[in-house]
Amino acid sequence: MGIAGAYVRTGVTIAVLLLCASAQAQETPVNFTGWYGYEGYHPFEAGEPWGLFGEGYIKRNDHAILEPMQYFVRFGVNYSLRNGNRLTGGLAYQYNLPYDEASEPYSWPDYRIWEQFMIRRPGPKGMWVHRFRMEQRWLGRKDDPSESGYSEYDFENPFRYMLRRTFLFGDTLYAIAYDEVHLRLPPPDSDKLFDQNRVYLGLGINLDRKKEWRIETGYMLQQVFEPSVEATGKKRVNHVFRVSLTSDAPFAGSAR
Repeated sequence: MGIAGAYVRTGVTIAVLLLCASAQAQETPVNFTGWYGYEGYHPFEAGEPWGLFGEGYIKRNDHAILEPMQYFVRFGVNYSLRNGNRLTGGLAYQYNLPYDEASEPYSWPDYRIWEQFMIRRPGPKGMWVHRFRMEQRWLGRKDDPSESGYSEYDFENPFRYMLRRTFLFGDTLYAIAYDEVHLRLPPPDSDKLFDQNRVYLGLGINLDRKKEWRIETGYMLQQVFEPSVEATGKKRVNHVFRVSLTSDAPFAGSAR
């Protein structure tokens, strides 16, 4: 079965999630969005463990481009272990705009501190990646949508786990499949434990011989189960077209 079996299992998962999304369509907002951005792990020097991480996305709604949705940036310091695993941590910021019935009726900021451990294991013609990420988030909230400032900042402590698999097709092209679950942990409470799930299928293209620069594009199904807003029933389904420039290029070549 191998690669074919993995594709079948992933396809069945997506089909089930799409059926669930269709069944909820009458009571749940369904959006067709686009996420366009960059993600890079950049060692200070080739072959050395320390480096910087950077990520940024512009997210659009309404046919994936017409309506602003969110603006996101994440950066941090990265340490690569000798076995290929990575430890990373830093700061992140997201600015959210109202874009559907489940949105807050005003724009609001999301400030984050985050920590991450990534396990990377080569597989047959590809790579397995397990990503464990914690985030401490402060979400701007208003009692009155017309006020200029924010009444308070709600705190959340989410945990995210991603299982990702790549499949190589020669030296240039590869396929990507992953699933990522978001859980909302205490403190302050765990009344809304299941935040969301993301399933992704896509293709990647290596842009250089060293495979340090890549373009990845594909489809992601994002289901939000228990949003942080107080009102009940404010769930959503996002069908996402993603385009990402990714890189592992060092800032400088090895001095050795």
